[in-house]
Amino acid sequence: MNKSVYLKKIESIEGFGAVKSNEKQSVIDAGMEAMTNEFERLTAEKFPYSPNTPCLEIHHIHTNDDGVSYDLIYMKDIARNKTDKPVTYMIGFNDRALVATVSNLEQKTVSEMFDLFTKAYRHQSDEEFIELPLSLFAKAVQREEADESVLYRKAIANMPDYRDIKGSSNEVLNFIKDRQGAEILPNLSAGIEIVLHANAFADNVINRSARLTSNAIAEVGMMKEQALSFGLKAASSKIAEIQLRGSKLAGMAGMF
Repeated sequence: MNKSVYLKKIESIEGFGAVKSNEKQSVIDAGMEAMTNEFERLTAEKFPYSPNTPCLEIHHIHTNDDGVSYDLIYMKDIARNKTDKPVTYMIGFNDRALVATVSNLEQKTVSEMFDLFTKAYRHQSDEEFIELPLSLFAKAVQREEADESVLYRKAIANMPDYRDIKGSSNEVLNFIKDRQGAEILPNLSAGIEIVLHANAFADNVINRSARLTSNAIAEVGMMKEQALSFGLKAASSKIAEIQLRGSKLAGMAGMF
């Protein structure tokens, strides 16, 4: 927050000039506290990801049988605030053909999502049934590591410290995506293509943190204006309180 702007604005509030010198600081402090609290509330609400912490987790399980590729992808959005979209997904493919997909509004582990996925898979009708090696996937999910028959890849994307990023919201978006891509790509290796294919069935969760953060950065100016308005209103209320207290004391003095 720009404290110098606040201090300049507060001088123009009606009644501030008439406040006694020893009480002006209490007016300034009341407004400053309200302004700071409102800005912190807005940023916590608008920025759902903490800087320098994980914001996306991806698991890719792959096996091949008689030339047929089978893939299971788990993706979890690690936001500190709930959104209106699911945060955990699991998608299964047979040679890139979608077999089943499940999502959840809560942050679920890979094992929890596999249980939900298994139920969805078993509810396929005979007409739409596409095979998946569930037993192999179940063992891989339990161990969360590869063996001789299954590849198991994991990737974590972190949220860069967006407080230090300069530029437009679009430049911020590209910067975050590039940084996260540099973390994801080496770990997913050849599996990145099928993971990006799965992303299309998962509300584009891979780019969600970059998109929401860049949108929030674009609104920082508006957040500062709103916080400043809250601060000035609180300062004005403090002035009214001081004036009321002074008038009551003056009235009491006339009684004696």
